[in-house]
Amino acid sequence: MHNQATIAPRNRFHKIFESIDSFGWILLLAVTPLFLTIKPEQSWLLLILPLTWIISLLAKNQPIPKTPINLALMVISIQVLISLYATYDIAVSLQKVTGVIWGISVFFALVRLSKKRKGVMITTLVFLGGGAGIAVLGLLGIEWPTNKIILFNTLYENIPTLSAILPGLSDGFHPNEVGGALTWILPFWLVMVCWPIFRFKKIKKSIAPIWIIILFLLNLFLLSLGSLVLLFSQSRSAYIGMAFGLIVMLFVVLPKKLRFVFIILLLIGLGFLLFFILNGQFMIFFNQLFPESGMASMAFSMNTLSGRIEIWSRAIYAIQDFAFTGMGMNTFRTIVNVLYPLQTISADVPIKDIGHAHNLFLQVALDLGIPGLIGFIAFYLTSFWMLISSIHRLKRKSDHGRNDKLITKELFTVISIGLLGGQVAHLVYGMTDAIAFGAKPGILFWVMQSIICGIYLKARNHDYR
Repeated sequence: MHNQATIAPRNRFHKIFESIDSFGWILLLAVTPLFLTIKPEQSWLLLILPLTWIISLLAKNQPIPKTPINLALMVISIQVLISLYATYDIAVSLQKVTGVIWGISVFFALVRLSKKRKGVMITTLVFLGGGAGIAVLGLLGIEWPTNKIILFNTLYENIPTLSAILPGLSDGFHPNEVGGALTWILPFWLVMVCWPIFRFKKIKKSIAPIWIIILFLLNLFLLSLGSLVLLFSQSRSAYIGMAFGLIVMLFVVLPKKLRFVFIILLLIGLGFLLFFILNGQFMIFFNQLFPESGMASMAFSMNTLSGRIEIWSRAIYAIQDFAFTGMGMNTFRTIVNVLYPLQTISADVPIKDIGHAHNLFLQVALDLGIPGLIGFIAFYLTSFWMLISSIHRLKRKSDHGRNDKLITKELFTVISIGLLGGQVAHLVYGMTDAIAFGAKPGILFWVMQSIICGIYLKARNHDYR
């Protein structure tokens, strides 16, 4: 009797911790604004992260589930700590360091949530909501580029700004960063718009038509809004990235018989495009189509490329000097002016805040050193492998099984194709621009990776419950 009386309170406490642990992901997402705007005096907020892990242990759950990218994340985490040794001021690096640590914590929390089909759907809705937030905030808060496509300037004047809606917000978002963040989400919205159109007859057997229509209209609205913001951002890196992402998605959805023809037509099209660009025909065409708009000079100007080449060269020098530790997260923007002065970029401005190295992988190496870069590349390669493996497994035809299982497999396939397109688009964008590791829009990156990992684990185990 005494043993039973002792066990009962233990079970009660276990259930309490289990209930709290099941909502851990909500807590992490709820405190997102605090982590993304953290200041040195608020560093105690980081204690929330180990607190959630302790609660998981008390609930007899795994705070860090096993995934194919755990080793890469461990290397990245170690290098984040090592980079604190190299940084000249922890206060400068704190937001980026917190962004990475918080992002990894969110990733594991959402992977745990995604053990069930409902969890994958919730995580996908979080991804959709985060993308919608970036599109809306981007539309209202971008520092619109007025020296590129002059045609857009009159339109910019009619768009309300965050500073007008919420007085006190004077700093806007960089258009290239907004464009880069949208490359993660726009391909997803596109496939979610196309799926109900082409598969309506099959989908309506499992999902009520009213919900299909709501899903379609919601994603169509978000796709239109996001595309408009991307267009207005005038980020050429994002434009090119989106083009590559769409090409990859189209290749994946085409029947195998047509893929070879698609590649041939694509190569022929690229050949003609290069020919007309190199011969100046595109410049003439755009000048005739949009006279005095500045579109031609913006689209084919090499001025920014020469500046990027200089930044890349300085980044490579810095990586050689800080090969193991990195120079500390978010410090390149300051140190480059001290140790590696820029000459050709705005020569009349003595201090140049370039933000980052304008290349995703160079920036990671600057922040976390060569070991951190290796971990980051391993992370990316594993993520692509999981996506391709998931799509391959999910597309296998099955003549048996319940209808809800079949529709789940198809939905997972559609989501995976959209995320593959987004990952390719952002990777191409990252060759000439960057959203620095740990930056505020990185919330989409970590939620995206949790969906990829969650779907992979379910597809590998043939578990669609």
